[in-house]
Amino acid sequence: MGAPAILAEDVYREELAKIGAEDGRVVCVEALPGGARHPFETAHPDRFFQLGSVESAMVSMVEGLVTAGFRVFVCGLGTGIGAARLPRLALAHLQTGASVVVPDIQVDPAELLRTPRVRIAAPSGIQEIRAVVRGAARSGRPYHIRIGAGAPADVTAHWAGAGDGDIPSVVWDVAGGFGRRADAGVCLVSVGEDGTRLALAARERNAGPAHAHLVYLDDSHLAAAAGELARHHDRFVVLGGYPGRHGVRQRLSRLMPGCAVLGVTPSGDLAADAGRVLSTVKGLWR
Repeated sequence: MGAPAILAEDVYREELAKIGAEDGRVVCVEALPGGARHPFETAHPDRFFQLGSVESAMVSMVEGLVTAGFRVFVCGLGTGIGAARLPRLALAHLQTGASVVVPDIQVDPAELLRTPRVRIAAPSGIQEIRAVVRGAARSGRPYHIRIGAGAPADVTAHWAGAGDGDIPSVVWDVAGGFGRRADAGVCLVSVGEDGTRLALAARERNAGPAHAHLVYLDDSHLAAAAGELARHHDRFVVLGGYPGRHGVRQRLSRLMPGCAVLGVTPSGDLAADAGRVLSTVKGLWR
């Protein structure tokens, strides 16, 4: 039997523990499953707080820690907390100035975009998760970091600054790139773990479309991404991201008014979804 696959949540927990050894200002607050033990707790027990589902205590304590100058990461919000309250609790922590690492829960993107100074990140793959967590610790500003379930989906390592959080607004999949052939065609834009898996699956079946990958989804990063994307392409299929008016596809469409921007939402059936993506791409070919 092979070694068990590393999970996305394991990556950020281990990376946060490493950062905690380098920066005494970093604090972890988490609601953990019974019997679980966080590597941050093992390494830095004086800066680890397990508060469970006591919401008022969590928010008040986090606010006090942030005010005192600590860089707080609130993780594991899914444990013992009603699903309907998760988005509200995540926003409450962000508003205190803490960073929040959440599973694939839906937080209203309009609320996120209205929260001052928040950076919104949906890393995909081990390298990106580590880099985003390091970037959040270094910056001292609140980050909303959304990770997928299961094993991370690595897209590419073709960007400089590995491990320090300096991820560009657009990560180009160099295997497809944006060279002459790609400039004449359609560009897939992947967001998050599910969107990335879908883009890679579609390009395994047809390498014709280019592939651009987005990690940071707040307004400033998305505006920069739109400018770069529009310099190379005019037809896009966005895979993943939030639905609705404030979703990534809709916001990119408004930022690139001269471009065709369509979208395919992953359903969980990778093979069927890849077929839908390629059908959408075919409809955009001139």
